Amino acid sequence: RIRAIEKPGAGGARAGRPSMARARALALALLLALLLAPSDDDAFRASLWSTTLMGAHGAVVASQCPVGEDAVLRTTGSNGAVSSGDLSQPATLVSGCSYDFHLGDRTELYLVVKRERVDQRLAIEWDLAYEYKPPTFAFTWNGQSTRGAEGLNPHTHSDIKSVMYADWLWTPGAPTGSHTFAQRDDGRDEYHCSPACQTYETNQPSKTGELYVTLSTWQAYNPVEGRVIVRMETPRKAIVGAQLDAIKEVYDATCASRLAPADWSSDEYLANENTDPGQMPHCDWIPGGWKSTWHTSNACDEIPGLTCDAEGDVLGLRVTEKGLAGDLPPGLAGKLPKLEDVNLDGNALTGNVLEVLMYSSSIRSFSASGNGLRGRIPCPGAGPPPKADSGSAESDWSDWEANAVDACAAAAGNPYVPHKGAKGLYHLDLGQNALDGEVPGACLAACAPSLASVDLAGNRLVGPIPNAFANLSDTLRALDLGQNKLTGTLPPSYASLTRLRTLDLSLNRITGAIPPSWMSDMRALYSIDLSHNQLTGELPARGPSMTRLRRVFLGHNKLSGGNVGDQLTRMYDALRSETHERDSFAAGTTVALSGNDFSGPLPEALRSLFTHPKTARALAQVRLGGNRFRCDKDTGGWPQWAAKLQLGHAHSFGQCQPVPVIKSVRALGANEEHASSAVSSGNGDAPIVVVRMGDPLEIRGEGFVVSDDARCRFAIRDGRDDDGTERWRITYSPATILPETNSTNADPPRGGRLTCDAGVFDASNLNIPVDAIVSVAMFGDDFYDDDTVANHRSFRVRLACPDRTAGSHCQRTASNLCHDGGAPTDDGACVCDEGRVGARCDACAEGWSATYVVDGGEIGAGEFGDRAGRLSSCDPPDGYHAGGGTGGGPGAPTLVPWAEWALIAGSCVTTALATVLYLMVTRELRGMPVFSPAARAAADAAADAPNLRDSSGDGSRNASGNTQSDGEISFDDAFGGSLPPMVGRGYANLRDEESGR
Repeated sequence: RIRAIEKPGAGGARAGRPSMARARALALALLLALLLAPSDDDAFRASLWSTTLMGAHGAVVASQCPVGEDAVLRTTGSNGAVSSGDLSQPATLVSGCSYDFHLGDRTELYLVVKRERVDQRLAIEWDLAYEYKPPTFAFTWNGQSTRGAEGLNPHTHSDIKSVMYADWLWTPGAPTGSHTFAQRDDGRDEYHCSPACQTYETNQPSKTGELYVTLSTWQAYNPVEGRVIVRMETPRKAIVGAQLDAIKEVYDATCASRLAPADWSSDEYLANENTDPGQMPHCDWIPGGWKSTWHTSNACDEIPGLTCDAEGDVLGLRVTEKGLAGDLPPGLAGKLPKLEDVNLDGNALTGNVLEVLMYSSSIRSFSASGNGLRGRIPCPGAGPPPKADSGSAESDWSDWEANAVDACAAAAGNPYVPHKGAKGLYHLDLGQNALDGEVPGACLAACAPSLASVDLAGNRLVGPIPNAFANLSDTLRALDLGQNKLTGTLPPSYASLTRLRTLDLSLNRITGAIPPSWMSDMRALYSIDLSHNQLTGELPARGPSMTRLRRVFLGHNKLSGGNVGDQLTRMYDALRSETHERDSFAAGTTVALSGNDFSGPLPEALRSLFTHPKTARALAQVRLGGNRFRCDKDTGGWPQWAAKLQLGHAHSFGQCQPVPVIKSVRALGANEEHASSAVSSGNGDAPIVVVRMGDPLEIRGEGFVVSDDARCRFAIRDGRDDDGTERWRITYSPATILPETNSTNADPPRGGRLTCDAGVFDASNLNIPVDAIVSVAMFGDDFYDDDTVANHRSFRVRLACPDRTAGSHCQRTASNLCHDGGAPTDDGACVCDEGRVGARCDACAEGWSATYVVDGGEIGAGEFGDRAGRLSSCDPPDGYHAGGGTGGGPGAPTLVPWAEWALIAGSCVTTALATVLYLMVTRELRGMPVFSPAARAAADAAADAPNLRDSSGDGSRNASGNTQSDGEISFDDAFGGSLPPMVGRGYANLRDEESGR
């Protein structure tokens, strides 16, 4: 069933989605009257809205567009039963009118549109919502096309039974868009007859009359809802002169100086030389160059990439990968006032491109990816931002964005706001440029509320992910902000984007956890890519409504936990329930989780995914390497079932993580009584170590690796359930891996030791001391126990009360028993701290100063009488040194001042004597005794022989720079051997250059 769209109005009129067509200036007054009128007449509003939409195209008048339930079309069901009445009563569409429709899975709509003249061109606009694939448009000139039962389709042939057959089959490439079918070079319509139909029909020229259009979901295998406009346009013989001049300015500025030779083609360049269109040496947008005859001919058909309406206004400029370079001419948006579709992808443009976006209010699709654009992203249709060369601060841009949001919310007729946004913009692609600054999410959502697809990937954008995109919950279907420098966390508000199908935030610097609502509420999500960020936490459970999710890319983050199996199980259930016809849409299913810290056993769901025939065909890639899935207890590697899977090169599980094994446990508590004690376990296990709760333990073992997730687990028995199952009370404490001393940088330590604090339990209902089984895990819950390690050996610790507590339930504390001045004992006594005395440590020792607390303030002893208030602290007397004795009484040893000075002087004298002795010994060892006559004689001789040099044969020079000669005489010979052996040993090979000795 199809019906005309109804425009929402005041007074409780029925709401509808924004129309695909634009509000034209011709009907601005009518629109204002409609919005302000209190009438609830839906039929009147719908007809007026249709007039407003299509008046500028000159295709219809108000009375021609059907409204309400007047346009009804019966459809075929999924069983293929077609009655003759369905095909005999197709809906005759009024050219240019907008129709709303809903198509179930494998159903069809039968439409007819009339072509009055041969030169009219077919144009279609659409806004669709679907799960996997859009519907198919089938065009025929001689009878309705259908995939119904044989004999009812006039095009059915014995060789192609039950196959959709038509003169031309066409499928939209995006959920929202428009397309104009151009004339072919031979004068026929491109939709008239495909090569296949030539086998069964005579190749006819273009026709007039009724063109049959079938809208079918038989090849989509999913329901489709939305709206469509089918229009027959009569192009003018020439473009409006001023607009043709504007197009020539674009050509002159970006292409004319780089015009390609006649034998050069951009298509061949990309196919055979370089796949990067930005490096094209030539421009071949208009082969042969600009023609002067275009001012009188049908230039819109002859200039590649242009589309125009029936009045000669340029609607589209699509020049992709043609070698355009440089700046667009300024003011292009004003010169092409009806411009709707711009696609300049894959060129080398730099300037004035974004100007078109910021000034054009009629723009509906804008794409300029893969160029060299720089600067900030403007607000569509909101006018100029702050100038880049004005030194504007970030606050200036924030103020401008806020003003743009307000301007875009202004009423349509407000004359004081010249720029009110681009309300019809549904597609924006500025990816792979050099844009910077923050994503202007607020103004994009406010100024372009119809956005269905946003691609800003591959730029230099910074700042947080904008929350404002959540306001596009009715329209947004694709969002790509990947390959930027975005920071912050993932907005939970995005869970409201229930129509979003693809989301890419990869290759950024995003932190925090994945909001659980994303995996439960974004029910239309088909592909999500959050890879190469800094995400932490666990993978949220997938909700039952997330049946469409087929591509999950979460690799190279810091995600952890053991709930990957839940995700895979949900995916398995969804894939297994797919019908055979939709297997192709399940194909390509991808799970990429590599490079995280996921732990636990290898998910059993993988066995089901890879062994069920239907799900195995659907899997394109499963990547789990670089995680911490634990090794199997029995095999020491992956489980036996995993070894049997036929993975191929597209799938990888990586290596498993060995579970750590404990070898010994030792207490390191400050209280030596507990640090060194251990008692027998009595059952053949390791001895039980006694330790206070909260005191450190040292654990030695194997398989310890440095991990932020490493922790110790302490478990004590807590009775049994009614069915006899044993209950446990468990607490955890973080662990620190201690590297081995013999490790090297080339071989990072896996660690054989770790420390963690003994677990602390609520002892109010325990009998202390209590035994606890200690275990360790490097990742997740993969603890050393019977379930994870063969030949497991239990290690126990006997937990005593924490420091400064005592009693069978640790009920005696330093605070309630010893006035925070001592440690309680099990028998109720107190061991006082230094400076405290008394049975309850409630007084200061003799000579110590007491400080008391009264109503939160401190006072000294004696200010308001002794022992006024509560004792806060005891301060030692002057000259007291800690460690002089427990209790710190007046007999603690101290030094009087004269003794301290005597000790200092003695230290100085001792140091001086030691220095002299060191110098004497050093000179003696060098052969220069301080008091020897021979030493003085040697000094005199050395003064007469200034050119002594080393003659050991190493070619060294003397002090004068002379080269070495033969016949050196040793030092002993030079001086008649009169020097002592010690001295000679120090100068054995010296000689006098002057005497030759």
